[in-house]
Amino acid sequence: MDSLVNECDVVVIGAGLSGLSAAYYLHKKDKGLRIIVLEAKDRIGGRTLTRQLAAADGTKDFWDLGGEWAGRPQPHLQYLLRKFNLNTFNPVRPHDGRQLSDLTTLTLQTRCDLIQFTWKLKSLQRKLTGVDLKMSVNALEYDNCSFDKYKEENLWTQTAKTIVDSACKCMFGLEPSEMSLLYFLMYVKAAGGLEIFLHPKEFTGSECRIKGGVQQLSSHLVQKIGKKCVYLSQPVSHIVQSIEGARVITTNNVQVLCQRIILAIPPHHIAAINYSPPLAPAKLGLFQSVPLAFIVKFAVTYEEAFWKKDNDRHHYGFQAVLDNDEGPVGIVYDASSGRGNPALAGFISSFQGLDSDPKNRRATIMRLIEKLLGPECQKILEFSQMDWSKEPYNGGCFLRSIVPGATKYFNNELREPFDRSVVFVLISLVAPEKKNFLYYSCHIWISKTTG
Repeated sequence: MDSLVNECDVVVIGAGLSGLSAAYYLHKKDKGLRIIVLEAKDRIGGRTLTRQLAAADGTKDFWDLGGEWAGRPQPHLQYLLRKFNLNTFNPVRPHDGRQLSDLTTLTLQTRCDLIQFTWKLKSLQRKLTGVDLKMSVNALEYDNCSFDKYKEENLWTQTAKTIVDSACKCMFGLEPSEMSLLYFLMYVKAAGGLEIFLHPKEFTGSECRIKGGVQQLSSHLVQKIGKKCVYLSQPVSHIVQSIEGARVITTNNVQVLCQRIILAIPPHHIAAINYSPPLAPAKLGLFQSVPLAFIVKFAVTYEEAFWKKDNDRHHYGFQAVLDNDEGPVGIVYDASSGRGNPALAGFISSFQGLDSDPKNRRATIMRLIEKLLGPECQKILEFSQMDWSKEPYNGGCFLRSIVPGATKYFNNELREPFDRSVVFVLISLVAPEKKNFLYYSCHIWISKTTG
């Protein structure tokens, strides 16, 4: 695309799964539509990223350093996988052994404290069932209280507080002080309730992986849309609306005239665009009220799956919590590929002492794994990591929360179009259920274009 003015019917801003799914389903419904997809980064895929690493069979194999899980409760994602002839495989997943609910190593006081805390959270959740958040007195109270404040007021043992802090970092990539009590309750409820986190079971949307990696989905979507319609390295700087339509302008001074715009990018990047007429203060403030999560995902390949030498791990698969001196900071699991090449993968959240330098961070990750599995873990073929907080035009993974005081407005405000041309798509924030972001990136556009 050159700097001349281009014309189309619909501009989709963002070439992650959400934006590409939007373009795909619009094209499928009306092949006469002229669609242009503008992506700020130099690649497609958004929060999915597949890398090739050295494997035990002497070749390169594929591992995902972004979203990777699919499952039977995700019919719209499964539809796309079948449509594009992408195969999944069922890795051995643990259904026994240590879970977040395993409190046997804790003191009686700490166990009682955590159990009572869980009961209180379940009780609060029930009060929100079937209510209008904007009109609910309970929702207002919960939204004005940070999850950290509620934790401090309702837990009385320091160990229990540390466990809850660590669980938040592992689940959200955020500190308890960065989210409201209301957001926490809404997220957990959308995921199926606290039991999903305390007692992980099969068929929660994370039992399958895609052979060859998730990023194939984006590549297939682009092929269907047409490569000539997708333009990389085009950060959008201005959106100007008028009676005749809308004008999208990028930092490279590329201009596109269109009738409709679909914004499928992170909230803080939506807020960074200049709008004419300007965004309503309430909507702009909401987009600016979404802190970023800090998650580093890693994959380590090996000649052999040494962790399977332990009978328990061999029988039940392998997944474990990574601990540092202050408590859990992440997860590691058996990530052997669909071709059977052994690997470990996982993620860590920010904690005191975690270096931002990739080499030092790698050493920290391997030290945590060695603490769990022993020195044999250091005999690696290849190590790869992705710090999603440093990814250009992404800035955080896997979740974003809304700051205390704003959550009760997010469902209606974020869904509302702006003026006549702009539609906002914020999958990980407005999805009515929270199975995972791969699912909803694909789901919302089937609903809107076939309904």
